[in-house]
Amino acid sequence: MNQITATVEDIVETDIVTYIRLSSSKTILNLIKAKTPKWLNVGDKVYCKFSEASVCVSKDCPGKISIENKLSATLKDIRKNDSLCELTFDSDIGNIISLITTRAYDILELEKGCKVTMLLRGVDLTIEPIIVPIGTIKN
Repeated sequence: MNQITATVEDIVETDIVTYIRLSSSKTILNLIKAKTPKWLNVGDKVYCKFSEASVCVSKDCPGKISIENKLSATLKDIRKNDSLCELTFDSDIGNIISLITTRAYDILELEKGCKVTMLLRGVDLTIEPIIVPIGTIKN
């Protein structure tokens, strides 16, 4: 599971879904949730988590696509076998791991050091509060 720390920049509730905008480093991530978590407020620090299988990779990302979260990254490490590849990318929000098929890896002609665009669907991102233990907060 990929995990980054982020700050809640905006929360927009509609009659159907809630849009939550996060920032991590200088990167903006957009989440889509069925409803706003009761504990969530603008300005909160949160953990943003997403599965390795939900990180799509493109070498030549098309201009207009329905996925809002596009992150530039560099392929840092590769572990592969006959069926799956675990790829570690270096990005502005830290190391991100993607799990793709070996067939997709070969089709994309990926190699260490290559530049890619990672695509993350807003519905695949989850958030959790960052809880600081009592007694560790300095006045």
